[in-house]
Amino acid sequence: MEYEEDLKKLESNVEKMLNSLDSVQGEKIRLLADISRLELDKKGLEEQIKHLKEEKKNIHQRVSGLLGSIEKWEKAAALEAGPLPSTPVLGKGTSEPVQGVLIGN
Repeated sequence: MEYEEDLKKLESNVEKMLNSLDSVQGEKIRLLADISRLELDKKGLEEQIKHLKEEKKNIHQRVSGLLGSIEKWEKAAALEAGPLPSTPVLGKGTSEPVQGVLIGN
C-alpha cells in the first residue's frame, strides 16, 4: 500500500503531461494552418506586386512616349514659327523707355 500513493502521483503527473502534449499538438496544428494561410497570402501579394510593377512600367513607357511627342511637337512648332525676335516689341529696338498712363483712384 505504500506504493499506492506514489502510483497515484505518477498517474496524475502522466495525465497532466499527456494533456499538455495534446494542447501543444493542437497549437502546432493551428500554427501550421496559419503558416499555410500566410504562404498563400504571400504568393497572392507577390503576384499583385508583379502586376503593379508591370503596370508601372507600361505607364512609364506611355508617359515617356507622350513627353517625346510633346517635345517633337514643340520643336516642329518652333521651326515653323521661325526665330524669335531678339529686340523687344514695345521698345521697337530703341533704348527709349516705354511711356504709359497710370490710372488711379
